[in-house]
Amino acid sequence: MPVFKVALALLVSILPLNVLRVLGYRLFFGYRIDNSRIGFGTLIAVDEFSITKSKIGFFNLFIGPIKVKIAEGASIRDRNTFSCGYWVLREENQTMNYARTLDIGADTLITSSHHFDIVGKFKLGKGSWIAGISSQFWTHGVGVRDRDIEIGSDCYLGSAVRFAPGSSIGDNVLVAMGSVVSGKLEVSSALVGGVPAKVLKENYDWKTQIE
Repeated sequence: MPVFKVALALLVSILPLNVLRVLGYRLFFGYRIDNSRIGFGTLIAVDEFSITKSKIGFFNLFIGPIKVKIAEGASIRDRNTFSCGYWVLREENQTMNYARTLDIGADTLITSSHHFDIVGKFKLGKGSWIAGISSQFWTHGVGVRDRDIEIGSDCYLGSAVRFAPGSSIGDNVLVAMGSVVSGKLEVSSALVGGVPAKVLKENYDWKTQIE
């Protein structure tokens, strides 16, 4: 791990004003930060980082040899971790084709205290919510080749869900609290849940269920 890079990012993260934090990340790291807010204590030590007209809350961690793209209107609240170990760069791993990409779509919401493993690619579709707390998303594992996780547009993920490497869901899907998604659920407008998760209802629009 490049200790100096992390130490410098830590210093930038605790600067007292958003304008200073944004300036520090632009100046010292070359990140592309456009009309966005970076919360106090949010440490960003990655290969590439771009964000447009979005908000990041307090004490988030973006760390590792990853590429991060956050589209317009996204909101990431507090104490989330987006990480990839530097072990992916070792010589014995050069043929593993780790994508190391975080792609957060427009008008999305990620609440607090979630964990994202970004060894592979994680993509969150436009307008989707990762709600509650303590959800986990894993893009690597022993013997795993199909690593990437993709969540479609306008989805809602309840608290404490788990996504295994290679899992995905379609558009307008509600994932029930505590579910474990362990494969590709090629379905849209549905309610899914369980361990492992399966389709519980089709032709389901979670947005009409909000009271």
